[in-house]
Amino acid sequence: MPSRRYGRPAQNSQRIPVHGPASLRRTQNMLNAAPNDQTLVTIIVSPRERFEQATMSLNAVFDTADLPFRMIYVDGGSPKAISDELKANVESQGHTFIRRPGYVTPNDARNIALPLVDTPYVVFIDNDVVFSEGWLSALVNCAEETGAGLVTPTILVGPASRMPNLKIHHAGGILKFTETEQGRDMYRRHGFEHESYLEKKDELVRKESDSTEFHVVLARREMLEDIGPFDPKLVGFTDEIDMAFKAKETGWTIWYEPTSVVAYAVGKKLTWREIPYFCLRWNSARCMKAERYFYKKWNLVPEFSRQRGFLRDHRRHAFPFKGLQKVAGWRITVTFTTLLCETIALFTSIRFLKPDMSPAPVSSAVAD
Repeated sequence: MPSRRYGRPAQNSQRIPVHGPASLRRTQNMLNAAPNDQTLVTIIVSPRERFEQATMSLNAVFDTADLPFRMIYVDGGSPKAISDELKANVESQGHTFIRRPGYVTPNDARNIALPLVDTPYVVFIDNDVVFSEGWLSALVNCAEETGAGLVTPTILVGPASRMPNLKIHHAGGILKFTETEQGRDMYRRHGFEHESYLEKKDELVRKESDSTEFHVVLARREMLEDIGPFDPKLVGFTDEIDMAFKAKETGWTIWYEPTSVVAYAVGKKLTWREIPYFCLRWNSARCMKAERYFYKKWNLVPEFSRQRGFLRDHRRHAFPFKGLQKVAGWRITVTFTTLLCETIALFTSIRFLKPDMSPAPVSSAVAD
């Protein structure tokens, strides 16, 4: 029998019992304080790097969510046609849509939404993710049963149409400090990264994890209150690492839940409407400034080869220059793509290339 789906927040849903350690007591108090609304989860959607897949991702949430939820959708600078469609879809389901003039970073978007949250759990999702049936209840059940502050699902990567026949991007992971002769180093490794999900599915088990990914992650509101707002200076790669470190620092655990399966949907080339935001999002100077700040914040030995490699390859794959690479070679293609992205990012930052600036107010009964 297919699971029940929830597009609109339920007002009289059945309470899910809380099991686990004493760290869940305040969560239970939150439930008891709101006897007329037992919705446990608020979903916060933020932009990642593009807009064209946002409607597909939003529809996927409504099609697969199997628990009552509230949603706060934060948009900034997307094309008006896309924004209007998202706004209509979100509000028709009784949720909150917030549009900010200009582009917003993922952490800024999350910080905009957090003051409106009054449920025990928050699920952060990017605007380019698709979901398997049961993903939401699996995350909540894991948090209820383990007392976790953060729960990370099985995150796949690839074209949405091929899910679940995709590669694993993150299935829990290791994220630790190690002391070296040079100072404190950071070791990071994703579980089962690049492995076939269908081949490794039976090996995936619930366990504690050191790392999460912001593609999709469940956070306990109590933990978010302990760690404070997200750092607005982290505009590159380490926003989720910063959150994981702060969670561990304040005594919370992170768990990996294998039965919650989602996919970061890639495969489509950028459209001209997305290019300015994409290039600004992955601007080298901006990202590397944020990385240097992060390493200094946590007193770590700087090591940027992984980040530079990501910028190089991610930007190259986003543009349709395979023909150029066949003719001119890989090195020239990378150089050309990098120069193009940096130029577009510069024009975007000085407002020569402008996002859609039309704001929309906070709306829906959830925000009243």
